[in-house]
Amino acid sequence: MSTTEAVRTPAPPRWPRLVFRATTLVSAVLLFDQAVFAGQFLSGGYDSLQTHRENATYAGISVLVSAVAAVLVRRPGRGPWWPILGSLGLFGLIALQIALGFARLITVHVPVGVATILLAATMAVAAWRR
Repeated sequence: MSTTEAVRTPAPPRWPRLVFRATTLVSAVLLFDQAVFAGQFLSGGYDSLQTHRENATYAGISVLVSAVAAVLVRRPGRGPWWPILGSLGLFGLIALQIALGFARLITVHVPVGVATILLAATMAVAAWRR
């Protein structure tokens, strides 16, 4: 090989980004639904509290799946680190939310919930950019 020939590296695979995009979108929708179920409960639909609780579990699982997808974005996808940190941070907020909800600390639970939804939406938008 001569010194004038460029060494080509293959393009990174696209599928990890597609998986991350899908999982962050699902997470954002599930977390938005949390506010809907909480609103239904506060409006007198007491069955919605059980739905709110179950959906929190599904949202947490979806964020963990997003974290795994984020690792795949980094390697083998050669992508940035922020998806891993964002997914783990979001999972930490969800864990905090679950603890606050069971402790019935609604004064803190609601604003942390709003922050969680905003972070999930921001991550989903960022995942779909580029």
